[in-house]
Amino acid sequence: MVEPPRPVSVVSVVALNDLHLQLDFDDGLSRTVDVTPYVQGPHYKQVRLSEKFFKTAHVESGAVLWDNGVMLDADLLRYGPPKPPKAEKPKVTQPTKLVKHVAKAKPKAKPAKAAPVKTKPAKAKAKAPAKKVVKTVKPVKKAKPAAKPIKAKAPAKPVKKAAKKKK
Repeated sequence: MVEPPRPVSVVSVVALNDLHLQLDFDDGLSRTVDVTPYVQGPHYKQVRLSEKFFKTAHVESGAVLWDNGVMLDADLLRYGPPKPPKAEKPKVTQPTKLVKHVAKAKPKAKPAKAAPVKTKPAKAKAKAPAKKVVKTVKPVKKAKPAAKPIKAKAPAKPVKKAAKKKK
């Protein structure tokens, strides 16, 4: 959180319409501030809802105070609400070059599939997202050793009976 350069005090206040205050600070700055975002809690209900009550704003101990005891700090009115700390952004590196993977065939095993290539996310300011390239290569099957062909027996020919010779 960034601290203000130095604490300030309100020197004078004039309540305007629509939850605006005309403020003069001890460092010489004069400005009109819309206090709508600062008077949202239940303690400020009377300040928000009654314009007549809003006009009762006055300076006490360098801050703006109303008759019901609620106040607004001078630093808040001068510098605005504190900014939340920024979260550290992870370092983004350039995407790596895409690598094609080829699966090798293993004997007597199911063929392996090529794994998809993973890439790191591109920078947030990149114009177009990087395209993923996935190439699947079918493994080469080894030829089975040739077996000797089995000779099929020729079907038997019908045997012709010799005709008896007539004598």
